[in-house]
Amino acid sequence: MADNGSDSSATRKELNRQMRMAVKRFDLSESDGEAWAFLCECGDEACQEWVTLPVTSYEALQRADEPILAPGHALSDGQKSRRKARRLVDDAKALEAQAEVQVKRAKRNVRKKDPG
Repeated sequence: MADNGSDSSATRKELNRQMRMAVKRFDLSESDGEAWAFLCECGDEACQEWVTLPVTSYEALQRADEPILAPGHALSDGQKSRRKARRLVDDAKALEAQAEVQVKRAKRNVRKKDPG
């Protein structure tokens, strides 16, 4: 597999997410376990492989932050590092947003207790 950057993998991941949202939005028989085609997220720009998965399997991979990979495809060490870095950045942003909410809440509480 060529390590041609994370852009291709991120784009494929977003396309797969949009595919999943379309299945949900249009209620396209996701409940009966019907399989849908998703793009391989190996990151090789030349990869044209599709992976057929039930929506429940796709969602399990997403919850585990695992890529959708065609048989025999793998992520390079660089791609794994970039995925981990993106996950850490996302986690840091979420923590920062939570901290901002807590600071605002604390300021409101101080104002409520201090009538002056």
